[in-house]
Amino acid sequence: MIKISWGTGIVIGIVIFVTITFSMTIIFMTQDVNLVTDDYYEKTLTYQDEIDKKSRTKALNEEVKINFNGKMISILFPSDYLNKNISGEIYFYRPSNPALDFKIPLQLSQEGIQVIPVERIEKGFWRLKINWLMNEYAFYNERAITIK
Repeated sequence: MIKISWGTGIVIGIVIFVTITFSMTIIFMTQDVNLVTDDYYEKTLTYQDEIDKKSRTKALNEEVKINFNGKMISILFPSDYLNKNISGEIYFYRPSNPALDFKIPLQLSQEGIQVIPVERIEKGFWRLKINWLMNEYAFYNERAITIK
């Protein structure tokens, strides 16, 4: 049986601690870190605009509906809005991989509907962010979906 003195035990403990510390430091330093957005600091300066858009959207009589049935995303604008000048874009935000993010223009039919098929969209969790203008006022809708 090998006898280890208390001095040798302390040295072994310190060596193990230092090895684990350096290993974890190297592992953590090589991890890829994705921010929510690349222009994070510029976005914080315009955050009040986002708050204003959300409050205007809540004040509307009828809300824009974003439906997802597993195969298609349907964006439905109330019929009251159809005679007004509506434009905007739909931003598909993927929190886990910003390289997959993309935008498409808001193109409503005569009935106020836009249908987006999801067969070419990567499976997983997405946030749909709709920024739209109606009579020169900005509005914002958002919905989280999971494409399977």
